[in-house]
Amino acid sequence: MEPDDFQLLMKARQNAYDLLRCFFLQEPAEPFLVALKNENILNNLIGYHKELDEGIKLISSVIFSPEISNFVPGLLQEFTRLFVGPVPVPLYESVYRSQTGLLMQQETLAVRGKYMEAGLVVNPGKPFPDDHIGAELEFVFYLCQKAAQAEDAKTRDALLEMQYRFFREHLVAWVPLLCDRLYEETESPYFKGVAKVTKGFVHWDYQEIVSHFID
Repeated sequence: MEPDDFQLLMKARQNAYDLLRCFFLQEPAEPFLVALKNENILNNLIGYHKELDEGIKLISSVIFSPEISNFVPGLLQEFTRLFVGPVPVPLYESVYRSQTGLLMQQETLAVRGKYMEAGLVVNPGKPFPDDHIGAELEFVFYLCQKAAQAEDAKTRDALLEMQYRFFREHLVAWVPLLCDRLYEETESPYFKGVAKVTKGFVHWDYQEIVSHFID
């Protein structure tokens, strides 16, 4: 792959993971939904994966509605119910993969180790554990960004290997479980769409792009 093509690929993936992390870290307030509509981000993801397309259709039914302002209060309330509580959908890898099903288990420490290996400083005061879905998606965003900026093949290849191992050892092992649970827990087309878009893109990206980083 030519250097320019590689950079474009990394930047395109970076943009996708920027969107995915925002779904889980940012309330769907009207400015966010309007930006999602106007920047046409979702259209760039159409045609790669059936579940991804289904999710885009669901989200688009909300953000392209002329009554979008009327939807916002309900979306904000549903965001709080699903992701904040009092009984939220678990957004942490350890809940889905540890034998105890509890927070802050071995999986959390393993993810933190990946962050530190990549040179990230782990902030002990952050509001959620390292294996939160938003943090893990943000880590992939970071690795894509660094790979696009890499000035030599050795650095680039090291960052690609980090991505491959992180997907194989973490993301693909639990993100589908979270997304299936989120889909079942909500009647909102928007959040059903978030579940399908996240699951579909992570699956497609791993199968078609990331799994080929290591030959």
